[in-house]
Amino acid sequence: MTWTFQPATSTFPAAAKDWDAHNRARANHILLDSGFVGPLLRHFGDSEVVLASNNDPEEAGMALLIPKGTGRWETFQPSQAPIGLIVFPGIDEKGEKLQQLTRKLPGAALQLSVMQQDPDYSSFPLETKEGEFEKLDYIQTARITLQGTFEEYWKARGNNLRHNLARRRRRLTEKGYSMELLEIRSASDVAAAISEYGLLESRGWKGREGTAVTDENAQGHFYREVFEHFCERGEAVIYQLRFNGKVAASDLCLVRDGMIVILKTAYDEELNDFSPAFLMREEEMKKLFEATNLRVVEFYGRVMEWHTRWSEEIRTLYHVNCFRNKWIEPLKKLAGRFA
Repeated sequence: MTWTFQPATSTFPAAAKDWDAHNRARANHILLDSGFVGPLLRHFGDSEVVLASNNDPEEAGMALLIPKGTGRWETFQPSQAPIGLIVFPGIDEKGEKLQQLTRKLPGAALQLSVMQQDPDYSSFPLETKEGEFEKLDYIQTARITLQGTFEEYWKARGNNLRHNLARRRRRLTEKGYSMELLEIRSASDVAAAISEYGLLESRGWKGREGTAVTDENAQGHFYREVFEHFCERGEAVIYQLRFNGKVAASDLCLVRDGMIVILKTAYDEELNDFSPAFLMREEEMKKLFEATNLRVVEFYGRVMEWHTRWSEEIRTLYHVNCFRNKWIEPLKKLAGRFA
């Protein structure tokens, strides 16, 4: 069987079982699970998104793709998706399967761009053949490996972080605040938790720019659907840090196979003097180090200065451009010189 290309919005639900089988065979990444990918497609996809499928045991793979101009395609990549929406059941070491897909794309495509690849989970390794593939660095991202005890981890943090948070705690006490970290894991509690999360964003800069999660917009519907689904499977947790019962900060997290992904964070900017997001993160880390089923915390966002206070573990995500023929990449580079 060769590659087929169908409208994704109408065909993905029936193909979800095969998609998940390919994902499990490679890395079983929760951000490539159909329970995450399906809602992405429903809430942010359109008629241009194509489901590419090949179920031949020797050539199997699936991808969500969109056309990007004459002769160019790339993986469907809404901003809510940290890694590229493509699943191959193994590692395509030489890129032969990826090139086959490129050559089968509608319209005699010259280039396929596989976006936002994590080197630890991608089916497409860093080593590429010159002229047929091009690797482009995307962003650096951070993680925390949960080894040893929280006390050992915390002692290794910088003095500024530890002392500043201790000072924030004293100030909270002086102002008469009590602090509590809640873990929301029941699907029936997700709608209220996402609403609370949206209120945090709406009161801050995202509210002013019109990009905050709300109960009415696509983002709100997406996160509610995703977290209801994964809470039912025991693979999600929403953290809330509360001051005197009021939500001051919240993290939306997905969990699978020892990995917890902090997908999204919000805090009440009116309480910024108390650093609620940092206090929440400290309380979370205490619990995560105690957990016996977790080994790593993933941020999957561009490394910011604040990430480096929590971790020294940095790696680079990348894009892969696959060209139909060897002569396309040098021609592309030559054209760029005269653009």
